[in-house]
Amino acid sequence: MFVELIESLRCPRAHADSALVAAVSRSEQRYIVEGTLGCPVCGAQFPIANGIARFDDDVALPSADTPSAETAMRLAAFLELTDARGFVLLAGRWTVHADEVRRIAETPLVLVNAPKGIRADAAAMIEARDAVPLAPSSARSCALDSGMSPSLVTSLVRSVRAAGRILGPVALSVPAGVRELVRDDHVWVAEKTAAPDQAPRLLRLERPAR
Repeated sequence: MFVELIESLRCPRAHADSALVAAVSRSEQRYIVEGTLGCPVCGAQFPIANGIARFDDDVALPSADTPSAETAMRLAAFLELTDARGFVLLAGRWTVHADEVRRIAETPLVLVNAPKGIRADAAAMIEARDAVPLAPSSARSCALDSGMSPSLVTSLVRSVRAAGRILGPVALSVPAGVRELVRDDHVWVAEKTAAPDQAPRLLRLERPAR
């Protein structure tokens, strides 16, 4: 996890909004490989192990699909990944295409609930069951996956800035707070319409030297 991303993290527990504090055991070029994220409000601690920040135990992870350059191209186009500002959320099965996306787009990627064994050129890898630990309006766009809990879908949408793009498979209903723009036989693409909880601060994250 990039150290710059920590300022966008929030404790997922049910209490007043709280930033997290990182205790780093091992890092490589500003990328936290081993450490702990702690909440100063409730005292919760969340481990970072082998580069993955785990916010819940026993998270149901999807099976891995085959990476596809064509799917990555569609993701980059639908999510408007045109520059390196901010970061995009890829959830579930979309995460397997992360390296292909990074070959064609500079936008940093945050991977949520990637299949076991997936290692990618990402700004962060997160495992969470019911709520993604990100500040409201902190992400520029998001690719949702089917099979996620309604609360996780809601929190992912909440993490996207107003007018940000949100993509999902047709098996997933378009969530509240977004307006559908287009769909085909496989996916729909929508735009976040709800007013942002706060003005987003777009980060510029460089690739880690891995």
